[in-house]
Amino acid sequence: MMGHLLPKITGQVIGHFNAYKGSRAAYSSDKILIVRGMSADNIKLEEMADKIDELEKILQAEEIKIDSDAGKNFIEKVDTQLREAMNIDSAPDTGGINRMAKELESMGLQVETRLFKMKHATAFVAIWKDKSGFGPLYVEITVSDTDV
Repeated sequence: MMGHLLPKITGQVIGHFNAYKGSRAAYSSDKILIVRGMSADNIKLEEMADKIDELEKILQAEEIKIDSDAGKNFIEKVDTQLREAMNIDSAPDTGGINRMAKELESMGLQVETRLFKMKHATAFVAIWKDKSGFGPLYVEITVSDTDV
């Protein structure tokens, strides 16, 4: 049942940001899919938060805080699944997402992240763009099924 769900969810997110051009799966398995893309739309810095918030309705999802129990469970699940496929030595770390956002911001990028919980999946969406307002908006979605 889950085989088509993860691509469908990533497709809805990539479609919402019109980020098909150059989009590619950074990681793909039965239980997790990570897709990166670049928006063809000129999304302004001040529109980024509203644009990512619209996904809650599109995905029929509930936004959850990354540092909540549900958020930590998502991070740990994705981390475990990635570790099964790759050799990773560091411990699972919910703070890593916050550090990633701060690092991107320190490089002159505006960053928005959201975690969305759906009936059968959870999706972490990150978007970023140069604070100058020039250049493309980058989109990354990590989606994992919630069936254990």
